[in-house]
Amino acid sequence: MRNTLAFRIIALSSIWVIISLAVTAAMLVSNHREHIAHHYDEHVAMHLEELTGASHFTDSGRFELAFNPSDPRYNDLYSGWYWEVKQGAKTLKRSESLGETALDLKTTLPTSNVLIHEIEGPKKETLRVHVIEIRIDPVREPLVFLATAPLTGITEDVVDYSNHIIFGFIVLGIGLLLAVVLQVRVALKPLKAISTRIGEIREGKADKLPEDQLEDVQPLVDELNNLLDHNAVLVKRARNQLGDLAHSVKNPLTVINNAAQNLEPGQRELILKQTKDISKNVDHYLSRARTFGTEKVLGSRTSIKAVAEDLVYAMQRIYQDRALEFDLSRLQGCWFKGEGQDLEEMLGNLLDNACKWAKSRVIIGCGPNNGRLEILVEDDGPGIDEKEFDFVMQRGHKLDESIPGHGQGLGIVKDIAALYGGSLELAKGEMGGLKARLNLPSA
Repeated sequence: MRNTLAFRIIALSSIWVIISLAVTAAMLVSNHREHIAHHYDEHVAMHLEELTGASHFTDSGRFELAFNPSDPRYNDLYSGWYWEVKQGAKTLKRSESLGETALDLKTTLPTSNVLIHEIEGPKKETLRVHVIEIRIDPVREPLVFLATAPLTGITEDVVDYSNHIIFGFIVLGIGLLLAVVLQVRVALKPLKAISTRIGEIREGKADKLPEDQLEDVQPLVDELNNLLDHNAVLVKRARNQLGDLAHSVKNPLTVINNAAQNLEPGQRELILKQTKDISKNVDHYLSRARTFGTEKVLGSRTSIKAVAEDLVYAMQRIYQDRALEFDLSRLQGCWFKGEGQDLEEMLGNLLDNACKWAKSRVIIGCGPNNGRLEILVEDDGPGIDEKEFDFVMQRGHKLDESIPGHGQGLGIVKDIAALYGGSLELAKGEMGGLKARLNLPSA
């Protein structure tokens, strides 16, 4: 899964979405905190102006307030909303919420401009304080005005906003990731279709890739189709050259064999033996070169039933005087992953051998066997002793010289099957004759 294009796109998109949402959420929370702090500061600044506007000294020099700040929270004890008026170290007036305590500015030095700081309140809570120093009476010491708001109000508001932001961004993130997954699946659908069609081509169910693709994918499809055509041309050319080679070698061998008949017995036997070995090797290696790797060739897929029906039609004419019965009822849904001509050669030799020995009936069947294909050819003839099975599968070996043939059939079948990673096995059939079991790759 990790080594797929879809996984990489989804993973990278997920990382980018998470980072983007996290950074955006942090920016929104920071902006909101500044907005809330500014909102609180406006309230505190308004009350500070009320304090300064209501402050005055009487004729007797006593400090008084024409009215107290209007916010009722200044009346709740230790609410965090406090105000205080100082002159030097002496507190002249304070809000009821402060009780008997006083605000400690510590090292903060008041100025004629409003200063905004964070200080510790009577209950060790953090306060946001506004401080300003104003000289109301020229002959008297300046006054220091303080007004505060609890920082917990800002914090709680920001936390509540953050929870909503986080929940909303989680939903948004899930939606974006689902959109990415959907987009990746839709975007990669043409590639998936190409992969599926290549599998069908390999199995022989299709010849080429569909050409009605997106513009971005069409060049790839065109190149793959050109490659398939080139591959087919090369395979055809190689087979033609192999056939030409076979004829060019066998014809001179036939001439040599004919000329050797007029030689002395010793020389004749030597030449005939050598030409026989040459012919045997040519057949073997040409067959091997022709069939080697065909299991992996794209499009090599052959119907067992179609080949068997054609061969039975031929056998019925060759052995028409025997009136043999052929049972093809067990050939449904079987496909050979290989070249049709190779299957024809293997199955043809097995059928020909069965027809030679059968009394009246030949059965051809096929079926799956551990993920591979098993083809059975059985006759009701006299059969063969189990000790002779290995002997008859060797090229040129026959048990009965009176039967037409050269004894090459079973050996050829065994060799071709081996080139496909398969095998040929002989056994005693249920009808008393020989049963040939051919194991081949299944398509």
